[in-house]
Amino acid sequence: MKRTALAFILSALLIQSFAAPVVGQPSEAGYTKTSLLSDKEITALAAEINGVIAKDTITELARYHRVQASSGFSQAAQFVASKAKDYGLDQVQIERFPADGHKTYYTLKSTPGWEAERAELWEVEPRKTRIADWEEMRVALADYSQSADITAALVDVGAGVSAKDYEGKDVKGRIVLAGGGVAAVHKLACDDRGAAGVLSYQQNQVTGWSGDYVDNVRWGHLSPYNADNKFAFMISLRRAREYQARLASGEQITLHAIVKAEIKPGSYDVVSAVIPGSDLAGEEIVFSCHLCHQKPGANDNASGAAAILEVARALTTLIRRGELERPHRTIRFIWPPEINGTLAYFAEHPEIVKRMKAAVHCDMVGGNYAITKSVLHVTHTPASIPSCVNAVADSFAEYAISGALKAASGASPEDALVSPEGSKDSLVADITPFEMGSDHDIYQEGSFRIPTIYLRDWPDVFIHTNNDTPANIDSTKMKRSTFIAAASGYFLARAGSREAARLADEVFGQALARVPREKEKARAVEAAGTQEAADQARSIIAHSVESEAEAISSVLQFAPNDKNLQTKVEGLVDQLSGAWLLMTGKLTEQRKGNRIVFTLEQKEPSKDSKPRNPKDAARARPAGADFKRVPVRKVTGPMNVYYYDYVAERANGDLRAVERIASMPRGEILLYEILNLVDGQRSVQAIRDFITAAYGPIAVEDVTEYLKLLEKIGVVRMEG
Repeated sequence: MKRTALAFILSALLIQSFAAPVVGQPSEAGYTKTSLLSDKEITALAAEINGVIAKDTITELARYHRVQASSGFSQAAQFVASKAKDYGLDQVQIERFPADGHKTYYTLKSTPGWEAERAELWEVEPRKTRIADWEEMRVALADYSQSADITAALVDVGAGVSAKDYEGKDVKGRIVLAGGGVAAVHKLACDDRGAAGVLSYQQNQVTGWSGDYVDNVRWGHLSPYNADNKFAFMISLRRAREYQARLASGEQITLHAIVKAEIKPGSYDVVSAVIPGSDLAGEEIVFSCHLCHQKPGANDNASGAAAILEVARALTTLIRRGELERPHRTIRFIWPPEINGTLAYFAEHPEIVKRMKAAVHCDMVGGNYAITKSVLHVTHTPASIPSCVNAVADSFAEYAISGALKAASGASPEDALVSPEGSKDSLVADITPFEMGSDHDIYQEGSFRIPTIYLRDWPDVFIHTNNDTPANIDSTKMKRSTFIAAASGYFLARAGSREAARLADEVFGQALARVPREKEKARAVEAAGTQEAADQARSIIAHSVESEAEAISSVLQFAPNDKNLQTKVEGLVDQLSGAWLLMTGKLTEQRKGNRIVFTLEQKEPSKDSKPRNPKDAARARPAGADFKRVPVRKVTGPMNVYYYDYVAERANGDLRAVERIASMPRGEILLYEILNLVDGQRSVQAIRDFITAAYGPIAVEDVTEYLKLLEKIGVVRMEG
């Protein structure tokens, strides 16, 4: 791109920074509510999206124990498909993909199905008491338990996840009381030591309220791949403490377990439907969720399934009535089992995946903050996929948050997005960097690179428990989260040249606002005074410019042949890099494939700068110059899929490289992103520099060793 004079760049930056649209303020006639959709479109969506209908859907789905590849999931899938047909969606279907423990989908070895008919646990001595009953509470029995009819003594093994927990205790033929992860307990107690079964009080995900809700009974899972599973019953922390106290006092407790359940071949049932595009049907925007989880599983994730069903109903209705234009691109809705079902769908429909331009994923979007403590997070794409979709989500999230706050403060209720049966509270929500943990991991994995807007509640004190009920759902929050999802997806599906130009301004404005923050981040690192710190600071700046430029340029996908848009985008990228040039010195750029790569001129260290630590230098430049090699991907799909770990299955126990990175802050994301950055162009050193700039310091040796492990098991090959 052509470089302009500094004075001109500076004046252009100032003009652009003032001209960039601000959410909630006038940008042009008819666009006072947001800068992306017109006031008419916003008003139509706000009026049609119905939080009560969405909550009613949640109530219905909460009736089913929606375990993957089970009859309960199939019943829920049939309900969703029926509703989608009633709402007038096209191509509504339920596809069934084999799930038998052998069939593979890219890097996933499918789990088998599981069915349970009966499960009861009784204390027979010294007190006749029923402890758990499948009919009353589905989570009372851990998934993938198998049939048994056993009377046995109860033994307390503490956490039950290490050999020390079993020292001096005879658990053979007995039922163990344990608080650690139930699958790990089963392995040590039942598989290795002959215990008859497990009584688990495994706790929920760690939050600030962990241990406070003593009557939660957590949903548990044994390994679906273990054909020799015994059984595990799940109990509350309150009941577990009572049993611990009685056993500690010397009381002998005998239990009787009756289980009728089996692991058997099943299928991943995936519901899908579409709203056809008008003229770009070969491109698609996807609404995603996961339909599975325990009964009741209201927020996780009946809420996400209900949200995208309500998006489908509202958009179909508004398009039919002529209040919204039919989008250029097809909108696809998918209700799969979590992660496994999504990857199976991708593996069986690569032609559809190629058409996917972006996705909106909803996983837990309705929790009443006053009850569940759930904050709605509008979550950005990973650093490896800089994208304009982040600005789209931000725009509509900010509209919903500010409108709710104004109304709650007694100002105009016009933009409050309140449901008649819901609260009038402010929307407790924010905009956050990338986090993992749901189907969006598949969409954005380096094999597919589909930028995804991720809406999620976290924390939720009732997640994965018997108390995740419809009573915890706020229909107003459902309306608001569904609005953010619907507006974002509809804009992306409808966007052409005009919308892309408006979005480019939005992305540029946000990028410009981040320049001072990134500059301070680089300055703080450089303050260490070492050559290593100076290198890292330069990497932060170059990464920032490169990522922001890629995000701005990504708007071109909506009008790839528009020369005026291309010129506008080039000018915005020039202005952004000009801002950095003014502050940092020489900045050069070059194209590498589809990427614009920026390099900051390397400055000589000052005379008083600290020399690089020799140990650090050796660690940063591994022997054999492996850091110069370029990894090329050979395998499609993520390395860790729900219950299945592709790397662990093939590494013959040598997982030191994985464990070292996993132990770092955000270690799971680092492992995910290292592989995502394998594009056949970046060297190991370039991948390390990117990771360090985006997420924090990591030694090139650690990146090298992980990629060597992936090479050893055939995931990548190393060139050079």
